[in-house]
Amino acid sequence: MPSSSPLSDPAIIPDPYPVYAELSEREPVHWCEGLNAWAVLRHADCAEALKDPRLKAERMEEVLGAKFDGRVLPPDSIYHRFTKNVMMYTDPPLHDDLRRATHAGFTRAAHEHYSDVIKKVAADLVAEVPDGVQEIDAVSALAAKLPVNAAVRAFGVPESDLEFVVPRVDTVMTFWSGPQDQPIGLDTLLEQLTELHVYALELLEGKRGEVLPDTVIARLAAAQQRPTEDELRQTVHQLVLLLIALFAPTTPGSVSSGMLSFAQNPRQIERFRSDQGCVDNTANEVVRYNASNQFTWRAATTELEIGNVRIKQGQNLALFLGAANRDQRVFAQPDVFDLDRPNSGKHLSFGLGLHSCLGRQIAALEIKWFFVALFARYPRIRIAGEPEWNTNLEFRSLRLLPLAVG
Repeated sequence: MPSSSPLSDPAIIPDPYPVYAELSEREPVHWCEGLNAWAVLRHADCAEALKDPRLKAERMEEVLGAKFDGRVLPPDSIYHRFTKNVMMYTDPPLHDDLRRATHAGFTRAAHEHYSDVIKKVAADLVAEVPDGVQEIDAVSALAAKLPVNAAVRAFGVPESDLEFVVPRVDTVMTFWSGPQDQPIGLDTLLEQLTELHVYALELLEGKRGEVLPDTVIARLAAAQQRPTEDELRQTVHQLVLLLIALFAPTTPGSVSSGMLSFAQNPRQIERFRSDQGCVDNTANEVVRYNASNQFTWRAATTELEIGNVRIKQGQNLALFLGAANRDQRVFAQPDVFDLDRPNSGKHLSFGLGLHSCLGRQIAALEIKWFFVALFARYPRIRIAGEPEWNTNLEFRSLRLLPLAVG
């Protein structure tokens, strides 16, 4: 195994794509010591791996070993009880049962309702920028607020509970810190994860804030008629996963990097404002061009080969979706931000197959309606200073985006 991987260098975070492109040609499957995993960079390899039953989604025990070397948790740990009972980290048949159990919150009629709600959320958010303001930090003023506001009005998280939920999700999210040392100890993470489970149960029992009607949480709760103890426990786990997904840096990361992409490519704002097809393709191209979730994990259940490299049973794989989304074998001129791109939807940011993201339609709605609202008020945006990126490659996002909107 090579002794070093440039993917472990934090200096690449502001622009990892040249490194991805070079590795994709020279060493598309290679060992990344910072992740204790095989890094997979080409689109075809990542797409195949996402569907390969030999690569299990139930990988969090292996990931724990990679993140906290030497730590072993008992089977009844909240870590194992949670990760072995949610859709994202399970395989069929349990995965299929869990996905069916959440169907009530994600029907076609439900998404039509969420679209109307999110459209209003985005319009209200952009309208909050005071008249006469010439420059803003687009992260704190807009991108960071969008998923929070949508979490209340579309998903149903009680506004009164945000001060409790958001800091705990932020702590739990440090588990996915990329190829760097864990910033918070495992015991702290487990404590915060436990508190989120207690909260979720109390929310379902009506002991916390008020859940708005017709939201995701309200629909999921209504579908639970006299649940058994096991069914209630499963619902609590799914709700905690939903809370983590809601306040993860994925949506603010995509929205803020999308604003950066538009500001650097003003011609695309013109295309957006003149062509409905470009509006409808915006979410796909935004997440293809600058994905927030740069990679996802799988674990090998048997020895197999990917890209002429032998992977041993039990080893971890980091599928670099951000690299796959810029693969020149799939996307012509991949480093160009282009709303007219005919195959933007082939990006892998929302996964593929059985484990495609359940909330992908809602995420796409948030991105689409945000930019509709933004460009309706501000048809010309420009970079007003040097953008600053957070230090996490796994969930890559901007910390600061000075934007001229006047």
